[in-house]
Amino acid sequence: MNNNKEKTRPETIENRWDILYRDYPEVYDEFASFPYNPPMIEVIHAMFDLSGKEIVDIGSGSGLSTFPLAKYAKGVIGIEPEKAMRELAGKKALELGISNIKFIEGRAEAIPLDEKSVDMVTAFTATLYPPRQMVPLFVAEASRVTKSGGLVLAVDIAPSWYGGELAEIIGDVDADVESWAKHRAFVDDAGFSYKDIDQIQDYGSLEKIIGTYGFIFGRKAIDHLRAHNKTTIKWRFRMFYKIIEKEPG
Repeated sequence: MNNNKEKTRPETIENRWDILYRDYPEVYDEFASFPYNPPMIEVIHAMFDLSGKEIVDIGSGSGLSTFPLAKYAKGVIGIEPEKAMRELAGKKALELGISNIKFIEGRAEAIPLDEKSVDMVTAFTATLYPPRQMVPLFVAEASRVTKSGGLVLAVDIAPSWYGGELAEIIGDVDADVESWAKHRAFVDDAGFSYKDIDQIQDYGSLEKIIGTYGFIFGRKAIDHLRAHNKTTIKWRFRMFYKIIEKEPG
């Protein structure tokens, strides 16, 4: 982070994810890098076996889902619209010496890949807003690029769990409405199955959780964290998944 940005950085952006992605990609990267137990990719691998697959990761951000996918996959393509996020991810890939991934510009509703070119499409807390309009576009594009018999999988925060266990304190009604709309769009409209997964995220210190989680989720969250000297957050994520039907013959 440069000195000018450090001097002008507010204590919180009060749930403005657009500002986070654009201006503070390194804060998002730090926030999402704190360990989750159990790790999400390990849960997915146990269910679907990622070994040897060609995977495209939609809304890959700084690569925090892409890198663990690459541990098992033959290759992973991260699709991300924000240039700052792609640059951060590419830099980290070089530092880690990971050669079976690449990051390219694109969006959930316009995946820049050929038809039936990958085995699996993933999307982890990707921006699909408004859900009832965006989810069908994502599903259509994901189905287009996925081979017959392949898998489309999206992971999002479960309804009523925006911000994890502090959802009621944060009190973002719009986020909960969006979560339920996304659930209906995937399950009722698009015919996906789903599974809820509980995870604990450990930030290690009060300073770290306030500087990342609090910075993102707002003043009410910061006050609660300080009052309770809290350094972990419980999350509930909802995994939506669907096998792309094999073509006849």
